[in-house]
Formats: sequence, structure tokens, C-alpha cells
Amino acid sequence: MSAFSKKSEACLNTCHPDLQAVCRELIKQYDFAVLCGHRDKAEQNAAFDAGNSRLIYPQSKHNAKPSLAVDIAPYPIDWGNLYRFREMLHRFDALARMMRERGEIESEFEYGADWESFKDYPHVEIKTKE
Repeated sequence: MSAFSKKSEACLNTCHPDLQAVCRELIKQYDFAVLCGHRDKAEQNAAFDAGNSRLIYPQSKHNAKPSLAVDIAPYPIDWGNLYRFREMLHRFDALARMMRERGEIESEFEYGADWESFKDYPHVEIKTKE
């Protein structure tokens, strides 16, 4: 069984409890790294400047406390293998649906891989309730 590194654990601990719960279940069956949870102003604006985010501080869900977004990547990380990212997100989504049905979490999620204008394969965020 896979386990989080200290860095992944520290990043995950900055996230909303529902994101943490799904990630903690997923790591039991699929090895992945948590790249980012909460981002402060400097980190968010650096991500924007680098082209890794479309949003400046405080507009990203990463900027909330706890973070309403998490960036995850299949381990070992191969940025060119989008199949592995899709597989990981499919597993995340299936676990999230099951956990919601069992009453273990309440949130629904949106995936950056599904966005039309800006594909962000590592990004998972809690959907805003309308």
C-alpha cells in the first residue's frame, strides 16, 4: 500500500476535510503525490506569473483556509503521460461518489482536466454550490 511523503502530507493538511478524506482513501489503492493545497499571496501570484494558474490572489480556491482545491499527480510523476492523470482523476471521482453516498463527505468536485480553455490536469476543487 502506498503512503504520502512528508511533503504531500503537509500540503494535504492545508485542505478542506472532504479533499483530505478522498485523498486518504485514494492513496490506499493508487500512488500519487499532493503537490499543492493552500497557497498564500506570494505563492498564488507566482503560479499566475508562471502560467500555472489563471487567477491572481485571492481569487483561487487554493487561497481559502482550508484550501478548497488540491493539486495531485500520479507517482512517479510523468507530465507527458496524461492517461495516468485521467486514470487517477477517474479513481478520485469514483471514490468521492461512493463516499458521498455513504455520508462520509458532502462535497462534489470539479476537475481542471475537464476545463475547456485551460487544462489543469493535477487540479481538483470543491464545486461552488449554486
